[in-house]
Amino acid sequence: MRKKRTLFIIIILITLIIGVLNSIRFKFLYEVLKLSNSLATISSDFYSEPIKDITYKDIIYKRNDGETLKLDLYINEEIKDPKPVIIYVFGNGWVYGDKVIPEAISSIIDLLKDEGFAVISTSYELMDDEVIFDKQISDVKDTIRWVYKNKDKYNFDVDNIGLIGPSAGAQLSMIAAFSDDDEFVGDVSLKEYPSKVKYIVDLFGPSDLSKINLSAGPSEIVDKFTAEDIESYSKLYSPINYIKEDLPDTLIIHSKKDNIVPYDTSVELYESGIELNNKFDFYTLENCTHYLENLSNKEALGLYMNIIDFILSESK
Repeated sequence: MRKKRTLFIIIILITLIIGVLNSIRFKFLYEVLKLSNSLATISSDFYSEPIKDITYKDIIYKRNDGETLKLDLYINEEIKDPKPVIIYVFGNGWVYGDKVIPEAISSIIDLLKDEGFAVISTSYELMDDEVIFDKQISDVKDTIRWVYKNKDKYNFDVDNIGLIGPSAGAQLSMIAAFSDDDEFVGDVSLKEYPSKVKYIVDLFGPSDLSKINLSAGPSEIVDKFTAEDIESYSKLYSPINYIKEDLPDTLIIHSKKDNIVPYDTSVELYESGIELNNKFDFYTLENCTHYLENLSNKEALGLYMNIIDFILSESK
């Protein structure tokens, strides 16, 4: 009798282990652990080193005053089910950068693509001689509108669209998601389409522009803004000023030692969101800077797992 009971327990345990081994969460954990030896260099990786295997590269999604804006699309074409969509919006202070997905989040992107997600890395017009928050936000919203327009062509599940972005990309993503469909319209050919998303992953985004420590940022950013500029732009382009009821679910990730975007601003954003009964989650990093310097392996793993858990829970 005891042997049968032991055998039964072993069978149950094996079944559970197989279930875990086949789960997307375990596969993701495995991929991250494979990279554990390089996690200490995550700060340099976050803004460089592309992932490969782009399914559709340089798709023109809109035209801005004669300029073409493009996106890259990563999908697993063998999976025929409707594809949840994740749009990556790069950071780098509004003045430089591109749509190349950095190696630091390539494990997330590759895994989600393999599990049937459509991953889009979009571009937006960079600031040069003038401040163009309006255009940049409309570029992000027009990317979302493009997804709706092309849902049948690429089999997008438009009920499951999410945004993820670091720093400036998070600020643009939040305003794009928190604003109404008829706001920040760029390409008139996309105007008739919605810009609604289900969720956002905010990676240390500036939610209150008036509180950014510009002196710690790149000179290209510092030279763009006077104190008077920041005050006026803050009223129009700070995500915290767009907080209202019924916003997309939002995961906020921020470090207490961020040297450019104060941690407290994300706390204020979180508290403002939940005060109006929005589903806002918050994950705190303890020791890294804005560029993720000093991020420990343990915190990197926690960062990744929180992102993947949030995305998976939102995409059910």
